[in-house]
Amino acid sequence: MFFLVEDNLKTNRVWKHITITKTLLILFTGMFTFVLVNCSDGKKDDTSSALLAPLLLLTYAPNPDLPEPALNSVNLTIGNDKFTKTIGVCRGNFGVDDNIMIPGNDFSLPSFFLHKVDFTKTSDVSVTPAGSFLLNVDTQNGSYDPVSSCPVKIMENSNTVYDIQVKDCPVDKIVGAVTPPTNIISFRVRCTKGL
Repeated sequence: MFFLVEDNLKTNRVWKHITITKTLLILFTGMFTFVLVNCSDGKKDDTSSALLAPLLLLTYAPNPDLPEPALNSVNLTIGNDKFTKTIGVCRGNFGVDDNIMIPGNDFSLPSFFLHKVDFTKTSDVSVTPAGSFLLNVDTQNGSYDPVSSCPVKIMENSNTVYDIQVKDCPVDKIVGAVTPPTNIISFRVRCTKGL
């Protein structure tokens, strides 16, 4: 029994010291061996997709969260244009006046309005053109709202802070012609509840 425990400890010590370099060396050696074994005349064409699969996985870029904005601000991306706006309202009154939006005296564009926010929700939320979590963004070219619903990721919903993000939400005109007629909006807003 003592020898089994000692062997197990030695094994664990070995695995603790495997670094990224060693891991890459192991992967490269495995791929090289795979190529050597499968490169007979009849199999040369069959291995191309098997060799490309690991390379494609290595080049796949994950879709990370948007950067956390300063408290009481929103990082807003409209198409390729990025903006940071101050949030002046972040409060709810149980369905009467539940808003996250820029201050009333901020007339600069773009504007940011999120109406009918349910601050009690911690999941299963979407921004919509009508209903709850109603998103409106005004720009020099017109006003946008979502084409349909776009999922919201709630980053934090504590007693004092509300932090949500929406990524790659297709939007279109609310009223009148908007140039371009369809766009993509992403935002992350972080605000103090009760502001």
